[in-house]
Amino acid sequence: MSFSCKLNIRILALVSGIFLLSANILAQPDQRPHQPPTPPDSTRIVKMVNELSTALSLSKDQKEKITRLHFAHFQEAGELMKKDKAIHENNRAKMDALRKEFDEQVEALLNNDQKKKFEEFFKEHRHR
Repeated sequence: MSFSCKLNIRILALVSGIFLLSANILAQPDQRPHQPPTPPDSTRIVKMVNELSTALSLSKDQKEKITRLHFAHFQEAGELMKKDKAIHENNRAKMDALRKEFDEQVEALLNNDQKKKFEEFFKEHRHR
């Protein structure tokens, strides 16, 4: 692979990273905290590549290849995000079950008055 081809690939990676970071920053206010942004749809991808093409004066061939790379990248990223979401939901269910089991074990050691105070305490503190 020639030096100029390697340089073009590095520039593409850098610019794509900048676009992704920009999309991330712009998307965050509209999303819940700790939720990853959704991958861009096909319209947004085409717009991103068009902006990149204008900024870098890409040839028609370069633009087509970069468009294909973007579509493949965001498809793979979307699949990973779905997989991570499923893992997160599964872990959350496990953590909820673990917390319930823990609460039951603690309550088994308490008298009735302490159980009421325990419930009140965690109603106040777990919602923070």
